[in-house]
Amino acid sequence: MPTVPDASSLAVPAAFEFLNGWADRMLVVSLRRATERRARLAARLAGLRHELLDAVDKAELDRDRLVREGTYDERRTRPAYRFREDMRLGAIGAALSHRSAYERMIAAGWERLVVFEDDVVPREPGIAAVPEALRQLPPTWELCYLGYSMNEVVTAGARLKQAAYVALAPLGLSRWRPGEARRLLPYPFSPNLRRAGRHMCAHAYAVTREAARKLVAANTPIAYSADQLLTRMVLEGRLEAYVAEPIGFDQERMDALASPLPSYISQD
Repeated sequence: MPTVPDASSLAVPAAFEFLNGWADRMLVVSLRRATERRARLAARLAGLRHELLDAVDKAELDRDRLVREGTYDERRTRPAYRFREDMRLGAIGAALSHRSAYERMIAAGWERLVVFEDDVVPREPGIAAVPEALRQLPPTWELCYLGYSMNEVVTAGARLKQAAYVALAPLGLSRWRPGEARRLLPYPFSPNLRRAGRHMCAHAYAVTREAARKLVAANTPIAYSADQLLTRMVLEGRLEAYVAEPIGFDQERMDALASPLPSYISQD
């Protein structure tokens, strides 16, 4: 079971020092009212040159106005990724917040941006391998998950399911299109990287400026949650994406911390 280190771990300062020199900017999406979470984050990311990006708060959003102004259009979401009900305001706020990070990157001309959410936690032993994972990225990379859930371990059963999806997709008998079915599972690329498959969460990832342009265009108006947008773009083959191996960043276990403020991505 991976352990959750603090900034006193020897692996953490070394990884942070590398990230400080590698990324043009590191932005942490965080609600302004999340004072306790921000205090924990400051201790957890001590030594990492990060900047807080004030998140869009669901308490300040009005669904009817978002629709009327063309900010949000759930009808654009394809059935395979569709929410069973309208996207919740917290998810819309998260999507807007991540999009604002991409817009800042484009406007500033940054080449490499790392985006965190404020429940991010360095994870051992994976955090020690983050520098090597980033060094192994090819020049054409666009997205690299430094933390994620789903398909961390690919089982034989998962491979069999994928094979079935690949066979059924051309017949219209799968929720996945043929290309998507082939990309569902990650596969080896280098010692510390895999080509990305279908993954969830958006608490720690790196993007290039070209990826930022694609992500802004794909989620204007808002139609996807922050992590579903990344997943959709990867499965459609619209981003050259990788995942760090092993995972470098986890998320807080809120039940253990007993915080009164829920995770930002679950603020609804």
